[in-house]
Amino acid sequence: MSVYYFLIEAVPMKNNPESEYLNGAYVNCWVQADSTKEAIKKAKDYLKWEKWKWLYAEDMCTVEREKYLDEPDSLEAYDIACEYGAGAVFYTWSDGAED
Repeated sequence: MSVYYFLIEAVPMKNNPESEYLNGAYVNCWVQADSTKEAIKKAKDYLKWEKWKWLYAEDMCTVEREKYLDEPDSLEAYDIACEYGAGAVFYTWSDGAED
């Protein structure tokens, strides 16, 4: 099983309480899967569970833990993906301005 990394642009769903003040997010998402197809499905399911809608992925690749040793937030999300199947870091923006 591999860990896949995605850089996803997403918007909050209407049932997401954050939709009142957030316009979108770039999501660094890691999922553990046996294939690219399964990884995409897991990433989309994870975002849906978090009440975010996948718009598109800007990047996708398989990754190793060592890549994130100097990036604490990414390393934590990677480790969560290894333990639970998916982990992510959300970089959100509001009022039409990307932060």
